[in-house]
Formats: sequence, C-alpha cells, structure tokens
Amino acid sequence: MMQDRIERAITAFRRDPAPLPLFCGVQHYAWGDPDYIPRLLGIPNPERKPFAELWIGAHPDLPAQAVIDGVKVPLDRLLAAAPTQLLGELADKYHGQLPFLLKILAAARPLSIQVHPDRRQAEAGYAREEAQGVPLDSPRRNYRDRNHKPELLSALTPFYALKGFRPEAEIEAELARIPEWAGLLRRLRECGLRRFYETLMTLPQAEVDALLGPVLQRLQREGPWSKEQREFWFLWADELYSQAGHHDRGLFSIFLLNFLRLRPGDAIFQAAGELHAYLQGVGVEIMANSNNVLRGGLTPKHVDVPALLEIVRFEGRPAEILRPVSHGMEAVYEVPVDEFRLSRIELAGGDVFDASGALRLGIVLEGRCQITWSRGRISLRCGQSYLIPHGFSCRFEAVEPVILYQGACRR
Repeated sequence: MMQDRIERAITAFRRDPAPLPLFCGVQHYAWGDPDYIPRLLGIPNPERKPFAELWIGAHPDLPAQAVIDGVKVPLDRLLAAAPTQLLGELADKYHGQLPFLLKILAAARPLSIQVHPDRRQAEAGYAREEAQGVPLDSPRRNYRDRNHKPELLSALTPFYALKGFRPEAEIEAELARIPEWAGLLRRLRECGLRRFYETLMTLPQAEVDALLGPVLQRLQREGPWSKEQREFWFLWADELYSQAGHHDRGLFSIFLLNFLRLRPGDAIFQAAGELHAYLQGVGVEIMANSNNVLRGGLTPKHVDVPALLEIVRFEGRPAEILRPVSHGMEAVYEVPVDEFRLSRIELAGGDVFDASGALRLGIVLEGRCQITWSRGRISLRCGQSYLIPHGFSCRFEAVEPVILYQGACRR
C-alpha cells in the first residue's frame, strides 16, 4: 500500500514539479554535539545523544525524504524516477545524481585527522575495495562511492579547525620550541616534509609513545591552556583518543597543520588531498555527493595510514579563510568546483527574495518564511528544509526575520 502511494506521488511530481518540504536524517557519530541540532529541529534529547550531522541530500547512506501530497518519498528514489524534472539539463552531466550534499555539522569534540580523494583516486579506491570483497557497510571500508569530495564549511558558531600543512619554516619554528623533539627538527631539515610526515605516521608504536609521552607530561604540568592554543587540543585529543597506555600518532598533526579559529560567517574549503580536522563548533557544510574519508588518527573509527598517505598533498602554505560575496540579500561563497555553491540569504520581516536557477536545497536557521509560486505555497519555520527543482521560479517571503542557507547546483 505504501509503495503504491509513493509511486503515485512520484507520478504527480513528474507531471507537475514544484518546491517540496524535506524531512532529513541525522548521523549520531560519537563526536556530535547533543544540543545544537535538537534545538534547531525542536526535538527533545533527554538522553544527551550525540547529534553530529543533519544530512540534506540524496546520498544513499542517508537520503532526505521529500513530501509530495503528504507522502514521504526518499529523495534518491525521486531522483531516479524524475532526474530531468529535478536537475534539468544537468541530469546527463551528473548521470541523474544530485551532485552535492548539504549538512549541518555540530562537533562537540575533535574529529579525525582525515583527507578526501580526487575523482580518479575515488574510482580506483572503490574498484580496489570492490575487488577485495569489502562490504559497502563495513567499518573498514574507505571508499563508499566513486566520487571525489571537495567540501566547504561555513561557521555558524566559533569554529576550531586544522587545515593543510603549515609552511615548512613555521613547522621548523614550532619543532624548535619543543625541546623533546630536537631530533624531529633535524629529521625534517634532512628529508623534507613528505618523508618526514610519512616517517612519523609509520613509526613503531613504541617510538610514537617515546616521542609524545614526555611532551604531554610537560604540557600537563605547564597548563592550563586555552582553546586558542594548540596545546589545549593536543592534551584533550590525547585524553579522548589514546588508548591502553599508547598515544595516538594523529597527535603529531596538531603541531604540523594550520590552526584556525573561524568566526560565524567565515568559511574554509577543503580540496582533494588536503589533510584537515574539525576540532569543535557548528557549521553549514556542503560537498560533492560523497562519503569517502581516509583517516590517519584521533578517532575510534577505521584508520588506514597507508591509504591516507597515498593521497595526501604535501604542500605547506598558510590556510585561506573565505568570506561570502554579497549580492543584495544573498551572500555567496565562491569555490573552484562545478558541483555546488553555497549561499546565505538574510531577510528582514516582510522582505521578498525572488529565486530561480538550478536545483536548490536549503534550510531555515532562524525565523519563518514562505516559498510561494503561481500554484502553491510552502510555509517553513526554523529547522525545516526544502527543495526547489531546476528552472523553477519562486519567491521567499519573510514572515519574520529569517536566515536561510542554500546549496545549489552550478550551471
């Protein structure tokens, strides 16, 4: 019976495409914040369960559900049945798949040291793990799809992150400040950043412990440290992720990568091969429609150092912080990818914003608004998500001051 209702709903949408409300799922990873996403969605969380990521998209791991005539239809299923109605001329370019995934990410504690592949690496890695018979849902799987995963994160709260290797001169200066690592400074000068990092990440565990233990002990004596200092995150990550008396080798990266504190509205873009870690905070994240992650430490999840080292880019340079370019009521983050763009739309009560173009997915982060068009209307409040099909002209009418974040296909 339900399948029949879904099929009828899909047929109705194909005949008459229109904006749709979305119901989106949550990933409850251990590092998630128990407060922000439940408060945004207006749901209780008395058990203090971690709400890590709200997924707004059609990735098969957790597709949103589009509401058509009161029927919830998985968005990946709707895309399969109505690619042209949703994507327009981009349907062929992206093989009927939504090219991006939008998220609200809420991190209460540090995520893993990680990197994402480019498209060629993703295709090769996926084929390799398929040939090895690693199940798609296996926790030991690195490549869950064939796509690359460039990503952009715009901070909604103060947000702490590590992004890309620091300039080599900065790393040398940092190592010079750590007396226990005089030998590491000599090694970096002798062999360069690539071989230096590869050596650190493949040392026997006893040598990792011998290098990290004395530094951790000294910093514990010299504290307390603030969140504005690397030492704070170094000590906390050790407390969280080092196990059975052994220290996690991912700790080295805290001193080797650029350390950033983003203000609300600031953003960072992670290109393929760029080593990074999100430490704490809430942000809107948009990426190519992929769930491929290679991890190198600071996580209870699967770590695959050889696979990570295959795709890391060893380019030491300062990290760039992005800020949006204003176009009236809409501010757009410009990034060098085809699959997505992210914008922030802020309206005062009574304001109207006209919208048209490629497919858009969005979420209301503050206030209430209506999406109106010639034949209909959707009312949206804080925490609700929506879809606007390709080529559809509509307008946002602010019932009260409202802030939206919206991901869109690029033409």
